[in-house]
Amino acid sequence: MVGKYLPEIYLFSTVVLLLVLLFLLEPALLPFFVAFALAYVSSPIFSFFKGITGNRVRISALLTLMTAFFAFLIALFVVIPTVIEQVQSFISYLPTLAGKLDNFFFSHFGKHWSLLHPFKSMSLTDFIQEIYSKLGALPIGNIVSKLFSGVFSVLSIVVNIVVVPFLAYYFLVDSKVIVDVYLSVAPKSIQSELEVLLDRVHSALSSYLIGQMAVAFFVGTYIAVGLSLVGIRYSILIGFVAGVLNMIPYVGFFSGLLPSMLLAIFDNASLEAVLGVLIVFLTEAGLENLIYPLVMSRTTGVNPILVILFIFVGGYLGGFLGVVVAVPLAVILIPIFNSFLEKKRGLEVAGGDNG
Repeated sequence: MVGKYLPEIYLFSTVVLLLVLLFLLEPALLPFFVAFALAYVSSPIFSFFKGITGNRVRISALLTLMTAFFAFLIALFVVIPTVIEQVQSFISYLPTLAGKLDNFFFSHFGKHWSLLHPFKSMSLTDFIQEIYSKLGALPIGNIVSKLFSGVFSVLSIVVNIVVVPFLAYYFLVDSKVIVDVYLSVAPKSIQSELEVLLDRVHSALSSYLIGQMAVAFFVGTYIAVGLSLVGIRYSILIGFVAGVLNMIPYVGFFSGLLPSMLLAIFDNASLEAVLGVLIVFLTEAGLENLIYPLVMSRTTGVNPILVILFIFVGGYLGGFLGVVVAVPLAVILIPIFNSFLEKKRGLEVAGGDNG
């Protein structure tokens, strides 16, 4: 009976083994993981270039990596500096915003505000000032440099800049060879079923990841442009955060809506700004529901609770890397689990018929 589920067990064991090796040998395997992720995400661009170059694999791989490199340069020199600048500006603005919030609550709740206030002995302004004093001692540039110095040395960063594209090139060129080798190592009796299961996993994972990236880009751009037109401060920062967090169900939407409403009420202080923010986010939600089926197959939909569960568990067990691999892992396991259930139901139906 177990032999019936051998393809699912074999692929599941492979995923678990790779995951364990990644966390045990993270410094050594992280460049391979990043290169594989880069190659996998850019595979649609690779297929596009193969189509226009007459299936010249090596030229297509080079063109794909050049495209990824130019996208990285745009992010590095245009998007990220703007976001960092707005983060620094927002940190400086926090005490002012806290003062406006304090005044609002005191004017509406009066003496009862001290009872409702979660910090009791300090005002909201004092609390934010305390946070600001700690953040202000570490400018964003220093925070980033400290983060990288704690994870990578300068030498390892330079090495990875060279090694990751090199590995990604070979993952693109030899992807079919890698799959063929993996199938040939498996028991011959399950190779055909295993290949079908691999195709299902690949279809689900590529559709989900590429779809999520497309939707995240749309969400971030639309919110940033919309809030800029409304006149909301830090629109690019809010759009960037909302786009990045859009992979977590509901979090992206509310991570953008809440600060935008606070700024519209206490910074812009106008009904037009509040209405403008509501229009931006309501239209974004409507458009997202329209484009979502266009960029992502409905069959790869992942239950939001499952996504959040995997992210929390991944973060608890593996820190930042655990959060990064959590959602792809959930998408990989779903087709394997569905295949297992389909076979189980088939056996139950067959058993019922025989009875």
